[in-house]
Amino acid sequence: MNRKLIFLIFLIFASSLSRGQGCSDAGACSVDILDFNSDEKKQTRKVTLSFDQSFGLGEKFIFIAQSTLGVQYKITPSTRTELRVPYIFTYGNLGYTYGVGDLILSLSQDFFRDKNYQLTGIVGSRIKTNNADLSLDEQPLPMAYQTSLGTYDIIAGLQYARMKWNFYFAYQHPFGRNENEYLVPENETDPNKQYYESAYLKRGDDLYARARYNLKLKSPGSFIFTLLAIYRLQKSEIIKNDVNTVLDGSQGVTLNLGATYSKPIKNGRQLSFQLAFPVIDRDYRADGLTRNLVISVRISNL
Repeated sequence: MNRKLIFLIFLIFASSLSRGQGCSDAGACSVDILDFNSDEKKQTRKVTLSFDQSFGLGEKFIFIAQSTLGVQYKITPSTRTELRVPYIFTYGNLGYTYGVGDLILSLSQDFFRDKNYQLTGIVGSRIKTNNADLSLDEQPLPMAYQTSLGTYDIIAGLQYARMKWNFYFAYQHPFGRNENEYLVPENETDPNKQYYESAYLKRGDDLYARARYNLKLKSPGSFIFTLLAIYRLQKSEIIKNDVNTVLDGSQGVTLNLGATYSKPIKNGRQLSFQLAFPVIDRDYRADGLTRNLVISVRISNL
């Protein structure tokens, strides 16, 4: 099938489904070690830097800007470690917040790698930078405005790459509750200012499955199409009126689509543009990870 036709079909399919809400990646798919577009020049570097700038629309169409610096260090030819440091700015009808987001620290090990195949294991963690308890005018803010999830998480994953295809499976477990205190105020009657309640949120575990296809172009550059499924294993819980409350609708599947255009630029660097959005999501999203749309620009191999 003609490559242009494949891309057109993808765009038509994507636009027909783009009314879904919510992208709920809590960290497992933010690990750049598993970058599908790695090249041999990057693999020979001892230290690699990357910078991402993304813009998204969250719950109640909150504007979210995230700038992320990634530092990757090669310990051995098959072992790498990485630290990702995000800075987050949010703005919505309740006000605005900003600050350093949760750190993503990871370690990867290639079990085997050759020209056509790759199998890589990964362990990592999400390290909280605050307790998700930011407030404005002494009023607790919902998770959609928080710069941290407020918990320490552990991540374990496995990636298999073959020719143009890349498959990634991961498990993420958060420890304990955060210290968020948001409940919908009793005197708040405007539905546009009523957010998902998240007081002392305890998130469920997540399973990730991601498939990517790399479409090489005749000119330097490529398109990468991504399908990401996240399954929340347990219902999330909050504390309301001193009672532990299980959130119905917080368990289940989130399905996201993405397309990335990537091209080489000067000095071995890579420039990428990405568009991603959800097509299926859980009914109750107290974690504040909802994204209606994400647009990002990335420079790697710095």
